[in-house]
Amino acid sequence: MTLEYLQTLFYAGLPLWVVTGGGLVCLTLDFCWPKKGGRTVFIAGVLVLATALTLAFRQWALGDIVAHDLLVADRVTLFFIFIVIFVGLMSLFNSYSYLKIHENVSGEYVTLTLFSIVGMIFLFASDHLIVNFIGLETMSLAIYVLVGSNKGDSRSNEAAIKYYVIGSVASAILLYGIALLYASFGTFRLHDLSKMNLFPGLEYLPRIAVVLIVSGFLFKLAIVPFHFWVPDVYEGAPTPVTGFMATGVKAAALALFIRLLTALNYLPEGAVDKILVICVVATLLVGNLGAIVQDNVKRMLAYSSIAHAGYLLLGLAVGYQDGKFNPEAASAVLFYLIGYTFMTLGAFAVLSIMVEEKREATHFSDLHGLGYKRPGLALAFTLFMISLLGIPPTVGFAAKYVVFSNAVKNGYIGLVVLGVLTSLISAYYYLRPLVMMYFSGVPDKPRSFVNAPIHFSLMFSLVFCALAVVYLGLRPDDYLKLAHLAAQAFK
Repeated sequence: MTLEYLQTLFYAGLPLWVVTGGGLVCLTLDFCWPKKGGRTVFIAGVLVLATALTLAFRQWALGDIVAHDLLVADRVTLFFIFIVIFVGLMSLFNSYSYLKIHENVSGEYVTLTLFSIVGMIFLFASDHLIVNFIGLETMSLAIYVLVGSNKGDSRSNEAAIKYYVIGSVASAILLYGIALLYASFGTFRLHDLSKMNLFPGLEYLPRIAVVLIVSGFLFKLAIVPFHFWVPDVYEGAPTPVTGFMATGVKAAALALFIRLLTALNYLPEGAVDKILVICVVATLLVGNLGAIVQDNVKRMLAYSSIAHAGYLLLGLAVGYQDGKFNPEAASAVLFYLIGYTFMTLGAFAVLSIMVEEKREATHFSDLHGLGYKRPGLALAFTLFMISLLGIPPTVGFAAKYVVFSNAVKNGYIGLVVLGVLTSLISAYYYLRPLVMMYFSGVPDKPRSFVNAPIHFSLMFSLVFCALAVVYLGLRPDDYLKLAHLAAQAFK
């Protein structure tokens, strides 16, 4: 291993190494000051992620993209690095206020968040399936612990156990698929696998492998029929962790899922297209219909997350042709992911404040009269709900418009009609919180969280996400160009 090799590897993954080193530093700080160093570790974690995000933007702006045999250092990789690091940064802002309310500000929370981001980046930024799998497990193990970090809440413990057991089964299925793929071709490199031809008489082996691998990632994306874990885990996890999972994990899994579909083109012609369309239909229906009957806001947003995964998959189904993704369709999906990230992080930031006697107050009835007692908070939540619904001039409308219009151009009229109808259905559960906040009267006895102060970090996250939702809805063109530039890597 030469010095030049190490230098190339270092510059190719500079933001990744910063987050990795920052995670080790935060772990050391937490070890040195286990009881009183929580605030210091949070500040260190924010500085680490801000530095990594700055370096990633610098690489993008200067075109300082260094290729390496194990790290895929292209613009689409940097695009997803932007998203997962930003999600981690906003999640730390949301978490600090939440943990302060619970009187449980701890450094290990920051360390786990940073290491989960390291896993996310390794998951999609490598051309090697074993490295991808190591990234997946690094991310997953940290998330399992974060889900169960609210030790005094039985729902959090239950959610962690469920997620661990089901996630382990999904990982085993994925690993078995990788093993079968290696047995078929003798390589783990996606670049090499994309050029391999099927051996006559042994076509079934790589095809089984692809089905197993894709199934594992559909689990992480919460695509029907691999969605059943989402409502229980999202409800039981601490609210900031739920927001982190709903955005960061989905973005990382989506990034590698796109690479896999372009590299592992072994199924019969047209089979992938049909599978994607079936999954889109099932996911849109289950996600939107399931959300209607929920009484808990977090469970409602869990089914909403499933539905939005369906809209993302709709964009992919439209753009997948002859084993490749149309860059125009891929850019629509990337833009949708940007908008979904801001909307979802903002919604869970509001819910992070709703804590009563160290327990989350996230039932619809807990929103009763919030518009009168905390008008600013209610207005922000209203903005995020109408954006998730897709009402102009928010980014939710712009994102759905881009995906649907691209589907119409490519002849997927049926999927567009279904998407519009399910969006209309979603109006019921997205507008329901507004009814509770503004049209149910003023409660005789206001909830204790109504008068709780909002920490600066959470206020920053709320304002930033709210402004982004409006700005991206009014001026989507610049960010569509950014997404289109990243999507050129799929040519």
